[in-house]
Amino acid sequence: MKKYLRSLLVLGLVASIASCSSDDNSTPKDETNEGGENQKAERFIIAASSLEHTGIADYLLTVEDIDKGVVTLKNNGIEQDGAYRYYLTAKNKFYSLLYGQGSPGAVTAYALNKNGKLQKTNNFVTETVQVYGAIDNDFVMWKIPRSGVEIAPWYIVNTDSDAIVKQGVINTVELANNGERAHFSGLTQMGNKLVAPYFSMRGIEGDVWGTSFPNTAWAAVYEYPSMKLEKVIKSDKSSYIGGYFKNGLVQDEKGDGYAFSSANVTDKGKVLTKNPSGILKIDGKTLEFDNTYFWDIEKATNGYFVNNFIYAGKGNFIARLENNKLEEGDVRYATLNVYNKTFKWVDGLPSGIKDLGFADKGNYSAMDGKTVYVGITTKEGSFIYKMDAETATATRGVKVEGGTITAITKVASK
Repeated sequence: MKKYLRSLLVLGLVASIASCSSDDNSTPKDETNEGGENQKAERFIIAASSLEHTGIADYLLTVEDIDKGVVTLKNNGIEQDGAYRYYLTAKNKFYSLLYGQGSPGAVTAYALNKNGKLQKTNNFVTETVQVYGAIDNDFVMWKIPRSGVEIAPWYIVNTDSDAIVKQGVINTVELANNGERAHFSGLTQMGNKLVAPYFSMRGIEGDVWGTSFPNTAWAAVYEYPSMKLEKVIKSDKSSYIGGYFKNGLVQDEKGDGYAFSSANVTDKGKVLTKNPSGILKIDGKTLEFDNTYFWDIEKATNGYFVNNFIYAGKGNFIARLENNKLEEGDVRYATLNVYNKTFKWVDGLPSGIKDLGFADKGNYSAMDGKTVYVGITTKEGSFIYKMDAETATATRGVKVEGGTITAITKVASK
């Protein structure tokens, strides 16, 4: 699968080097709240990789307003140790997860003080994990093997103590139950259950990502926090949900789950998936795939497939769409309403949007039914764009000088 192999090559090339930046994460916008001890601060956190020092970890920038202005990486931001990081926000805490490849990973927890400064609150070492997500008062992490061992260790971290409170293992071969391995792409809380989509892969040397089942979507339903497997559900309307480091399932306000499938399983220059890319639905009451629902995105968009999406609320998504399942192709953004199955191309975006691959580590949704902030990088630079899922329009916001935006989130002080 060329897209997978290209992404894994990126991970294999990155290496950590000595810091050449200050740990001071202040920006000119941070000063507006100095001395406001009785106010509750809210700040956006932008993760950005350096253009000057490539192949090193991101810098975390604390910004009050991302609708306009400029923020720079020069002598600014908190440099993350280790070569590659992913991010999670839960209960107004910001977690930075180290991808250590074959080595142990680490989790660094941050929180805002009353003055809007991002401060480290804890740091602990775990296995390197590929899947993570918030559930109840915790967040859950999974280490998913690609080959060799069949066991996938999981960890539950309490967000109050920032410590691992429970752990266990899952046998991925037994879960797949088809001679291959179950490789989780994400996890999502639905009601009081943990629902984890996965794809099936052979996981043998020379054919790690190969599969004999390119036209099926699976999800495992677990009791929580016991992590006891309740059932496995599947759909043959598209292909696997999400992707490597991409959680493709979200729960809406009605309690139902909506998931995207890129349907781009490829091998030796051929697309193996016969089903189209589209949106599937999991009924929130039964936690089964809704066989009466499927939205064929390829048909609706005249050939584009869903690469990723972010939920805006009220059934609206901002989706990143591409038109070539074998190689890098045209990248566009569209609004998708999963309730009435309508889409619009987003106006106001630049041309020449780069395929960021693993650099796309998260974007921010205000969950008001329309407002989503997305990092967009072109030859002109790296900007945050504010997208409106109701009007299908985009407005250019803050520019990140000296860096490429990899993630955006928002946190508040206690």
